[in-house]
Amino acid sequence: MILNLRTAGGNALSILTSDVMNRATSFVMYALVARHLGAPEFGQLSLAFSLFYMFQVFAVAGLKVLIIRQVARDRSQTNLYFTNACLIVTASSFTAVAALFAFVRLMHYPPGTTLVALLLSIGLFPTAISAVSEGIFQAWEKMHFIPWVNIPVNLARIVGTFLLLTKGQGLYAVILLLLGSFFAVAGAEISIVLRQFPVRHAPISLAFSRKTLGSAITFLGIDGTLAIEASVNVLYLSKLATVSQVGFYSAATQVMVPLFLVYQSLAQSIFPLMCRNIEAGFHTLKRIAVQAVEILLMLAVPAVAGITFLGDWILSVLYKNPAFLQAAPALRIVAWTLVLQVFSNVLGQVLLATHRERMTLRIVMVNTAISLAAGWPLIKLFGLRGAAITLLVNRLAGFLQHYLPVSRLFSGIPLLRIIWKPIAAAAFMTAYLAMPSNQAAIWRGVSATLIYGGALLALTIWRSGGPRRFKERYLVPLSQKT
Repeated sequence: MILNLRTAGGNALSILTSDVMNRATSFVMYALVARHLGAPEFGQLSLAFSLFYMFQVFAVAGLKVLIIRQVARDRSQTNLYFTNACLIVTASSFTAVAALFAFVRLMHYPPGTTLVALLLSIGLFPTAISAVSEGIFQAWEKMHFIPWVNIPVNLARIVGTFLLLTKGQGLYAVILLLLGSFFAVAGAEISIVLRQFPVRHAPISLAFSRKTLGSAITFLGIDGTLAIEASVNVLYLSKLATVSQVGFYSAATQVMVPLFLVYQSLAQSIFPLMCRNIEAGFHTLKRIAVQAVEILLMLAVPAVAGITFLGDWILSVLYKNPAFLQAAPALRIVAWTLVLQVFSNVLGQVLLATHRERMTLRIVMVNTAISLAAGWPLIKLFGLRGAAITLLVNRLAGFLQHYLPVSRLFSGIPLLRIIWKPIAAAAFMTAYLAMPSNQAAIWRGVSATLIYGGALLALTIWRSGGPRRFKERYLVPLSQKT
């Protein structure tokens, strides 16, 4: 197999472990704030994080992807990119903080919400430094350093949040704890880069910095537009509805996070592999991309079926608050984005690896324009459901814009061959979930998952030509050390 499952899987697992821990920590903090402080504080934290992630992109200045691509090709330039990228993000971070301050003043948010957002914005500088360090780790395919740092810091963050809130401290104390953890991660990752990679005694070159920033402008445009696109629904809800509606929307989208993390981690792990194999031709890239899409669809399709039938139970288990059941209709709409996002994540890496980042920029600009144009009337008319519909329309547009050009590039993508097995297996799962049952929701979910897994395995063995051919095609490559 072109895609080395052992290497890519290990790197993907490292990124996934770190991302899961980061998102799990954020989710636990959300839940603790909701239970100890209430819905208004939950909404304030959701809005503050949305603004933070939007301006974080401008603090990083598009450098992370550029560093991965350039250093993966020529590791002798590690020292130049690390030193000068740190210089660039130092300036861009403080610019981003000033821009965030101006934005919240322009939006006329309540004083408490404004202060939470401004306090959190201090973390833009250390997180930008962390992005540069993690770009070096990924370029060298040493992704295991990322969870080494993030796991202990996130565990400390969870424990610290719990202790602060149980002792009667407020949201400001939680924000200060977050800032401390951001600086701790940045310091630890810089220490690893200095000790493990050839970056010492690297010169600071203003000419190289200007050239690097110029090369990263397209990536900054892509990431910045994506950040705006991701924040549109939250910003519209904050102005057209209530802070609580912002919280319910965040609650629905948080359910999608585990699978999106899998998508992101696999896509990031195969990106250096794509960059190195570009000289081998598009046939090699096609095989890598098709394998990745096929794997992810096997996870996405049954997830949509499960959320459709068990969405209320999922929300009640995660948030332990009946109010959050108001997010169930939006959750069922948002679930369909899981399938569409598989193609956008993987095929987006193909565009970047083949130096078609300007096409990617055009895609995200179109998606953002769709969200801006459709979001306002849909949210004004339908509130929370309107935000979910806007997100689904956005993801459908993204799928089409990624699939069509990459399909032309690859002289076709075997879509039916990729998707028929998970759809057929999910049909058995859906039939089971649709039947009336007094069984507890958790056991219905477990049973449905086993039915899907068994059906998918049977279809794969049949399609392979029998158990022996299945073993030769799938099991033997996994056991071979390459």
